[in-house]
Amino acid sequence: MRTGDERRVERLRPTPMLIAAVAVLAGSIVLLALNVTEQRIPDVWGWLPVITGTAIAGWACWRTASTPGLDAVTRRMWRCLAVVCVLIVLGVAGDARLAAADPARLDGLDYLPTSICYALAMMVLLWALRRLPMQDREGRDRVMVRFVLDAAIVGVTAGIFVWYLASQARGPWNSNGMAAIPMIMLMALGLVGSLAFIKVAISGSGGVDSIALRLLAAAVAVGAAGGALFPPLFAVRPGLSGSQMFIPGTLLFVVFAADRQRRAAGAPARARRRRTFSFVPYVAVAATDALLLVIGYSAGNVVFTVALGAVLLTALVVFRQVNALWENGRLLRRVDANLVQLNSYQSQLTHRANHDDLTDLANRTLFEQQTREALAAIAPGETLSLALIDLDDFKAINDRLGHAVGDALLIVVAQRLREAVREGDVVARLGGDEFGLLLHGLRSGEATEVLDRIAESLTRPVHALGYDLLVNASIGLSEVWPDASPQELLRRADLAMYAAKERGKGRHTVYDAQLEQDQAADAQLGAELRQALDNGDFSLVYQPIVALPGGEWTSLETLIRWKHPERGFIGPDVFIPIAERTGLIVPLGDWILRTALAQAAEWQETFGSGAPGEIGVNVSARQLREPGFAADVRAALADTGFDPEKLVVEVTETAVFDGGIALDTLQNLVTLGVRIALDDFGTGHSSLGLLRTCPADILKVDKSFVDGIGGRSEEAVIATAMIQITNGLHLQAIAEGVETAGQAETLHRLGYRYAQGYHFSRPLSPEQVREQLAAASVLAV
Repeated sequence: MRTGDERRVERLRPTPMLIAAVAVLAGSIVLLALNVTEQRIPDVWGWLPVITGTAIAGWACWRTASTPGLDAVTRRMWRCLAVVCVLIVLGVAGDARLAAADPARLDGLDYLPTSICYALAMMVLLWALRRLPMQDREGRDRVMVRFVLDAAIVGVTAGIFVWYLASQARGPWNSNGMAAIPMIMLMALGLVGSLAFIKVAISGSGGVDSIALRLLAAAVAVGAAGGALFPPLFAVRPGLSGSQMFIPGTLLFVVFAADRQRRAAGAPARARRRRTFSFVPYVAVAATDALLLVIGYSAGNVVFTVALGAVLLTALVVFRQVNALWENGRLLRRVDANLVQLNSYQSQLTHRANHDDLTDLANRTLFEQQTREALAAIAPGETLSLALIDLDDFKAINDRLGHAVGDALLIVVAQRLREAVREGDVVARLGGDEFGLLLHGLRSGEATEVLDRIAESLTRPVHALGYDLLVNASIGLSEVWPDASPQELLRRADLAMYAAKERGKGRHTVYDAQLEQDQAADAQLGAELRQALDNGDFSLVYQPIVALPGGEWTSLETLIRWKHPERGFIGPDVFIPIAERTGLIVPLGDWILRTALAQAAEWQETFGSGAPGEIGVNVSARQLREPGFAADVRAALADTGFDPEKLVVEVTETAVFDGGIALDTLQNLVTLGVRIALDDFGTGHSSLGLLRTCPADILKVDKSFVDGIGGRSEEAVIATAMIQITNGLHLQAIAEGVETAGQAETLHRLGYRYAQGYHFSRPLSPEQVREQLAAASVLAV
């Protein structure tokens, strides 16, 4: 047996109750057939199956009322049906008593106590139906009006038929016309009761099974029509009654209905079709027209002709009305279909408004809404974590391979995010290459396991339109706290995500209070950075690059210094990252470039050939991505009159590794005549392929490979390999961070011809450079 949403109505099986009811009906038919022409057994015995069958039906109704899974209203209806069976037993007992005392009156149905019992039974039945709630509450009054009208139609039609049959029948019906009145009332009430069951079954009645209601309607119709029409239509011996057969037949339907209700308890209600009109008035008109033709035919040609014309006129009117109703029904069905289609369009529009078109993930609007709902529904002791995911260097993929490849990559990433989280968690695309996760019931420590799973899934190559791409993501995580707001939860996750990027990308960071302090310090320093730029608090120093082994100056590298009025000197490693995040690196870099070029131009004018041959300026990745950077360099060169071929733009490997705009900018600079140097080579995204794609002229080997160069270290092997590579590619190699004479000697022995470091000179102010150049010019003379 199935339960819950999967529960279905059990199949009909023979039960002791059903078998007993069928046996009672068969016994009543046999007893009535034995005594129909002459008395072979006592007539009172013919009433025993009736009483037995009624008792079985009453017990079936009472038992059904106790079935688990029924609501209170349904239980009350089946208890009322049990009361109806008790009243029928009393009526049957009255019939049995009348059959024994005065058999001649039994067919007349004018025994008042019996009629009262049957009438009360019908009233209790109608009252029970009246108490059933209809599912269509808005149309309840409209349904009741239609029911009253249909009931009146049924009552009038039944009265006409019964009165006519009574007037044509023999025996007591001809001698006493009033004897037909109880029969008319009984049949009318019975048909009204049957109609009521059908109406309730069609309109919906909560927990009462619709098929059970239809079986009850059939029971009432059989009992009322059969019991009332049997006497005038069939001549039987006094002492017998059609009720001896029709009441067991009626109650057999009741037992079937009770069995159906027990089997359907707890099962989902069947869908009901809406009916546009009722057949009851048309059936009544058709039956009355048929009766009119019968009467007219027996009355003569004139009356029959008039009756036939009236019937034809009525048929035309009925056909016209049915056709109009059919058209109305067709229009209603079309309206329903349009409403269904409109609802479908509305659902699609709602879905598109709340979901990302590319990945079909929730968009930012829906993500923020679900975050608000999750925070509102969170109970004490429960938790919630929110993560923001940003794909590292995604812009470079779009710029280098095109947006189609980038879109294909985002689709695959979205699918992997779905697979990495649990059912019930929320995955959203917030815009561009940024995604959001809402992790229910997970604290930050547990949520990091999900983030590790996501990071692992992203390390697998992504196949996008023929390209196999490796993806890294920076992830920030924040955990809910008392009185958390959606905006603050998102802000904290965003702060943690950017902290992850600053710590090297491809990792995740959990929000804590220290991040707030760091951000506040960065914000304060950023404001002071802007003010320092406006106030001219920055200065430039220059570190010589020398030729090996003699140490003669060949060029200078420009370095920036900041002397804070309160904090003193602040290192570039502190304020340059902040300048890049805030965008101040662009105006700061422009100031560095113009100041260095102006200073170098002045030295060249003063010292001529004794001035440094080249001036190097460091340029950040952010500057290279600026669309007009190459034009700004051209303008600075023109304004200062400095030779482009003596300018060296120093960039890191990371700044140009992903190609795109950065490489295009370097190509434009090369077109101007500017030389390019790869700074700190070996510490970033080192790749031999980069030396082919990047238009570099100079390779500056990082200090980390120079520190251990004196022995048989790995650094010495790498330094040796690098000089071989630069020689083979016709690049100029410069060793950075040379601090001892031994390092300088070893580098020269390995093949290096240029070096830079404290062993040769610390960074010098413009005045110190001037002094050195002046002294060198004196010596040269």
